[in-house]
Parts: sequence; structure tokens; C-alpha cells
Amino acid sequence: MEIKSQKDLISIDKKWKNIKFKDSEIHIKNIKDFITDEHIDIIVRYLYIKSYIEGVKYDKYKMMYEKMMKKRVNKSYYNEFNKIIDSFKKHGYLKEYPIPINNKGKMLNGSHRLACCLYFNINPYVCIFDEEDHEYNIKWFHENGFTSEEIIEIEKTKEEVLKKYSFNKVYLKNVYAATITPIKNENLDTDYFYKHISTLKKNNIDGLFLCGNTGNGMNLNFDLKKEVLEYVNKISKEYSLIFHVGSQNTQDIEKMIALINKSNVSCIASMPPYHIIAKFNEIKQFYERIAKLSTKPVLIYHIPNITGINLPAEEIIELLSINNVIGIKYTDADLEKLKTISENVKDKYIFYGKDDLLLNGLLNGANAGIGGCYNIFPSFIYKIMNGNTYAERLDNQNKLNYAIKVLRKKFPTLPGSEFVSEVIKIKADKTDEEFYRLLEEEHD
Repeated sequence: MEIKSQKDLISIDKKWKNIKFKDSEIHIKNIKDFITDEHIDIIVRYLYIKSYIEGVKYDKYKMMYEKMMKKRVNKSYYNEFNKIIDSFKKHGYLKEYPIPINNKGKMLNGSHRLACCLYFNINPYVCIFDEEDHEYNIKWFHENGFTSEEIIEIEKTKEEVLKKYSFNKVYLKNVYAATITPIKNENLDTDYFYKHISTLKKNNIDGLFLCGNTGNGMNLNFDLKKEVLEYVNKISKEYSLIFHVGSQNTQDIEKMIALINKSNVSCIASMPPYHIIAKFNEIKQFYERIAKLSTKPVLIYHIPNITGINLPAEEIIELLSINNVIGIKYTDADLEKLKTISENVKDKYIFYGKDDLLLNGLLNGANAGIGGCYNIFPSFIYKIMNGNTYAERLDNQNKLNYAIKVLRKKFPTLPGSEFVSEVIKIKADKTDEEFYRLLEEEHD
């Protein structure tokens, strides 16, 4: 019997069966985050789903699944599991049944739904709770009667799944600061830059979007961009890096891609050279070209107030279908268009880029964020992205918007990159809360 509901039919903890989740508290998390050594049990469920759907070695993996479940709860739930699998196959993942996770991103319940997400290539909906998780690591399987052959197969499958989710894409974080590019004597000011990104890291932001609009990337010469790349490549183990290669000179773009191919940068992004091309077929050819040249995955960069190119949703969706394009940096206040894009593309990163509308962007389909104000208020941004409740996320969005409004009155004519640089200087070593209170006092 096919069911549409994906309510947790299997939970051994009754409190999760009837819990109500508020839509505003639900967000999307990358499925790859859950392929960990602490939850090998998901891989056993994945093997069962694969055998059930594909009809390969069903009896073998059913027996393995039953062994695990009987050791855990003294009962096999494969009939209930089959109903959940059938529901996922027909309906996809239903948002009203999110996975409860804790503040560390660890799953608290819903491992059968999570295994379905893994098999069907879906980033799960999650909701955060302040609780500790239970681990089912490889030691648990050793201690509960699994044979060496079974454990080897489980570990091998885990590696294969990780490779699957690394194909044509990499794991990216959900928060990237669009960093400034500090210059001293016509070179990158590495001391200042490292001090600044270290402050970001202390506030849980270790994703860096380099040489974008905030970093004045379209106006930097090739040699300076190369210098930035060489420097960040040295510290790449500490940070996740997306490099914006955009330029009005297509030869410089191609040379930069060649250098990045040999680097530890995770991903590239690019505005199209908007002084040269504007028609959709030219823009598509541009992205096809750089996606083919790059061994790193590619992000479309949609920022119409800078480029003057405001593509409709259907054309953006078409660009996102290009091989090696894994997502988009969407810096546009049109939330209806954002929602249309998110509903029509699956398994793509959608980085929202309007800092004052970040929470709205996340509620309308974005699953990550990149922005310039992350440099100024990193803790506010992190809480907007990852707060435990909608109220906490909204409170931090309101604080951010108020502070930026006050600061814009101080520097009304400065373009984005210069504005961020000036505010970083006056903020100095103050925390976000200290700086916010100071702005409140000045404004009053």
C-alpha cells in the first residue's frame, strides 16, 4: 500500500512521532553532511533501499538490515520502511517531515528518511533541537555480531557514496563571506587580510568568496588576482574557498581558471563579461566555455544591479543544467523568481546574496549565503543561517538591517567594497553585539 505520509513510522522515541514543526523553523541541509563515521547505520539502510528499488541481492541486504534493527530495537521494520521508500519514490521529500538535528548538525531521529534522501539524491529538510545524538559507528557493528565481510562492504559503500556526492561537485559550506581585497603598496596586504579572515573564522565563518563584487574583483588586474590566489592557496586547509574569476577580459578569465585548476580552491564563480556580451545565447556559451575549461565546479553569478543582465527564471534554470555548474550566487531582490528556480532545480547550491533579505531568501528556496556584510557582522549572519528558532534568526536579521541602515547614513556614497572596508576599520576589535549597541547609542 503506497502512502503519501512520511511521518516517522519507525521511531523508537515516541516524542518524535507527533511533534509539530513550524514551517519557518525548517531549512535545508546538504545530504553529504550526514555521511559520517558516527552514523554508519545510514549506509546499511541505503544498501537496503538500493536492493529494494533495483532488485539486486535483496535477501542479503534485507537480512543485514533486519540484523541491525533487531540489535537496536529487537524488531524489524522493513514493511514500514518499504512504505517510506515508495513515498519518496513517488512524491520526493515532503517538507512537513523534517529531520530533527542538534546544534552540532548531528541527526537525532529520522535515519530511514535520511537514507532515502541519500539514495534519491535529495538534500533533506531539517529542524534544530538542543539534544545529544546517539552514535552507531563501526565499533557498534563490530560489537553487535556483524561479520568482517559485512563491515568491509559497509565501509566500501560509504566511500562509494561519498564519491557519488563529489562527482561534478564538491561539498561547499552554507556561509561564505564575500571578502574584501586589502591593498598595500599595490600588493595584497596579507597581514591585514589574514587578521580579518581569522576574525571571521572565530565567528564560525570559514568559507571565503574571493575577488567578487565586495572584493572589487572585476576591477583587479590579473597579477593581483594571481597574488590573492597564491596566498589563499597556502592557507586553504583552514578555509573553504570559492574564487570569482570574472573579468571584462576573457583571456584573463581563462588564464585564471588554468591556475585555479592546480590549486586547492573548491569552486569558481563568474559574472559574465557584461561590457562585451548581453544576449542569453552568448551568456550560455560563456558559462559552457568556463565550465569545460575548469576542473573545479562552477557557480553562475546573477547580480543584475551590477551587470545590467536580468535573466528570467527559465533562462537561469537552463544555465544551471550546464555540465559542471553546481549552483548560483543569486544577488537579486526578486524572491518569486528565486522560488521558481529552487522549485525547478534539484541538488544545486543556491547562495543568496542580498544581505538585508537573507532570511527571506532562505525561506524562498536558497540553501546558502554569500555576502559582503558577513565581513562586518559574522555572528549575526551565522545565527540568521543556523539559529535554533525562527525568532532567533529573525532577531539577528533585524539587528543586521538596522546596523547597515545606520552605517549607510554615515557613508551614503561609498560603493559596496569601499563601504565594507571603511566599516571594518571603525568596528576594529569590537564584537558584533558591542558594535551594534554603539550604533544604537549613536543613532539615538
